[in-house]
Amino acid sequence: MSQQPRLTEADVVQFLEDHPDFFVGKDDLLSQLRIPHQTSGATSLIERQVQVHRDRNIELRQRLSDLLENARRNDHLFEKTRRLVLALIEANSWLALHTALDDALRNDFAVDSWAMLHFTERQLERPLIAIRSQEQQRNIHRMFKGHRAICGQLPRNDMAALLNLDTTDMGSIAAAQIRGQDNHGVLVLASHNESHYRTSMDTLFLDYLCDVLALRLQQTPVTR
Repeated sequence: MSQQPRLTEADVVQFLEDHPDFFVGKDDLLSQLRIPHQTSGATSLIERQVQVHRDRNIELRQRLSDLLENARRNDHLFEKTRRLVLALIEANSWLALHTALDDALRNDFAVDSWAMLHFTERQLERPLIAIRSQEQQRNIHRMFKGHRAICGQLPRNDMAALLNLDTTDMGSIAAAQIRGQDNHGVLVLASHNESHYRTSMDTLFLDYLCDVLALRLQQTPVTR
């Protein structure tokens, strides 16, 4: 007599996957099935399915809540960015651009410290910062290592150089290059918090702001 092939667990799984409606109309069978549970012994298949769906619903609600929270944050960021861009459009000099940036970055974006470096041979009056030394410009460019923007903790002397200071107590920075047709420079945001600006951060907002500045600096006279 030939031996019947042994039914494996994989065979059962495959059968149920191929026949998802197998238990339809088999309520008595469902009530007899038991699934081991780590905390409460055995539970029926129906109870287990209910628990699985409940857990999935909780997970989906949490994902939806996270999406809504991200949408609210993006909405607030868009509104603050919109006000800043409009203020930059209305500025009629480099000093007015600087003033608009200072007001928005400190009041709307709560930036602890910031600087905009202009790579130029012009004589600029404070608070405008002119980096005329080509060696100093090259040293700043090297910090970016070929990238448009950098974020995170840098050596104190590098962060001080980006802020055009002799020394600084800032813990982290976010900086992006301004690449205009006739003007180049760097916009730098700094925080006392060492983890506020992280290497994993998205620099889309900072890159966008630097693109706007590159255009406005080109269109706007240094003084008015």
